Amino acid sequence: MSSPPSFALVDPDNQEHQVPEFPSRDGPQRLVAAATKQPRNREKIRLEPGHSPLDWAKLVSSGKDLRGVSQLGRYTLEEIRQHRTQEDAWTAIAGKVYNMTPYLKFHPGGVKDLMRVAGRDGTKLFMMTHSWVNIDYLMEKCMVGFLVPSN
Repeated sequence: MSSPPSFALVDPDNQEHQVPEFPSRDGPQRLVAAATKQPRNREKIRLEPGHSPLDWAKLVSSGKDLRGVSQLGRYTLEEIRQHRTQEDAWTAIAGKVYNMTPYLKFHPGGVKDLMRVAGRDGTKLFMMTHSWVNIDYLMEKCMVGFLVPSN
């Protein structure tokens, strides 16, 4: 009988240790994972030159007005629905309203993907696809206000 697959680790004292592979190739963890329906693969699109994450960071720190409003406001979903074109795209995420128009061409999934939440509350979709992203940091300069209930 052959030994289970393993790989070598070297500790700080330069000692080599053989560590078993986990999860094992025919183990229950891999079998369950293989039988679990995987989400549809999202494809990143090729961004136009000048629209990399680094370019977004430069734009955000440039001092340019990315909000498009003079001061933070309070907006209902009805008001947000008026901003659902590529020239004027707003969304609400976790109770905050963002003018995402300046970010459209920087989004790794492309303009079309981001337009899915234009003019509506995008919290659920955002959390399903980008729960690890710090929206407050990424879109801070694009925040236009807060989502409030309709009267």
